[in-house]
Amino acid sequence: MSKVTFPPGVKDELRNEKLFKSMLGRVYTVRGFDKYGNVELEPQRLNTVWVEPEFLKLRARKNKSHGPKSNVR
Repeated sequence: MSKVTFPPGVKDELRNEKLFKSMLGRVYTVRGFDKYGNVELEPQRLNTVWVEPEFLKLRARKNKSHGPKSNVR
């Protein structure tokens, strides 16, 4: 994510700047997409944010497997 900014004259009454700054450098699971293609994230239990994809960096999921699985018995 990039630096949080607001247009001139817009006040941060909902304290969004604090929430977005707390998200910088952290990893979140994508929860979905809205009709405009924005990415839905849940940084905190009761907060959902939608972010334009160009402001995010994709990170591959770490493989939790400890080796190849076999269906042979």
